[in-house]
Amino acid sequence: MITKLSASDGSTIRFHLMAAPCGTSPAVSEDEGTDLNFTAYWVPNPKDSYSVIATGDSMVGVHIFAGDMLVIDAGREVRSGDIVVAWHNGSLTVKRIVTDGVSVTLVPENPCYAPISIGEGDDFRILGVVTSVHRKL
Repeated sequence: MITKLSASDGSTIRFHLMAAPCGTSPAVSEDEGTDLNFTAYWVPNPKDSYSVIATGDSMVGVHIFAGDMLVIDAGREVRSGDIVVAWHNGSLTVKRIVTDGVSVTLVPENPCYAPISIGEGDDFRILGVVTSVHRKL
């Protein structure tokens, strides 16, 4: 067995320190691993983090699909190129932020959508940086 629950609350599972090829691989014994706390691994800053469910298809180029759960760190410093959750003129949006120090553009990762240039009169706030994407198979 590769993984097993090792905490009563289910937040920690067995994590093996080897790759898992999608073909054949050598057998792994139960004692070749360590415990992994999913919260600490996927949410390194839980005090300032939250999650949302993605909708739409504007970010499919970076493998963010409708129904994915996004973990957002509201305390992380935003850098040009980050994928962010932003408030823009009354709507939430997930986009890549591109800035040159003067202008700000929200860039979709789907060529069917146009970039959004942020103007002086826009109601615009960055609500956090997307730090991980999760989906059920």
